Amino acid sequence: MTPTVTTPTMAATHTPATERHGSALVVFEGSRRMLWRRPGPGRWRPAGIWPEAAEAAALAAHLAARRNLLVVLDGTEHTVSLLLEELAAAPASVRRLAPGPHRDEPVDVRIPVLDWLPAPLRHPGLAFLRTGREAARRTPAALLPPLLLDEPAPDRPYLRFALRTQRGGVGPGRLADAVNHLFGPVSRAGDRRP
Repeated sequence: MTPTVTTPTMAATHTPATERHGSALVVFEGSRRMLWRRPGPGRWRPAGIWPEAAEAAALAAHLAARRNLLVVLDGTEHTVSLLLEELAAAPASVRRLAPGPHRDEPVDVRIPVLDWLPAPLRHPGLAFLRTGREAARRTPAALLPPLLLDEPAPDRPYLRFALRTQRGGVGPGRLADAVNHLFGPVSRAGDRRP
């Protein structure tokens, strides 16, 4: 049985940190990793940082099986601004990312980049983030594609990194096309079709 990485429903989070395209998993690194809960109508409060324990275990199994994973890095949005009352109501996993004391609002909570990946997989992602940011900085905005891609690595063909260069991002249909392009046609049962 294939492990799945679950994401809270939209009722429990603003924008999910993951999407599935066939058996491939897409993880959106950055501010989307902040999980939110809705304690009442029109109110939201931070509830944790993705991945939580069950998601981390499923993700570890996904990686151990060398199943396709695309990590979409955000070039700039690695902080989430919170009100003091939101921070006070947040779990420890969020509060420790904003060491205090805090007297002024908003309080910026910095989401650790790629901390959920094992070190041998994290290092190429961090290196690509640095080089991708530099390439994006040097390129006129009108000439930038929505995503810059890393080069495929023979030792980890199942893992690719993409740097989002435009605020609007890539819509779900276009992202599915990108996943199919990067990993080949995917099926529900396995990562690559024979």
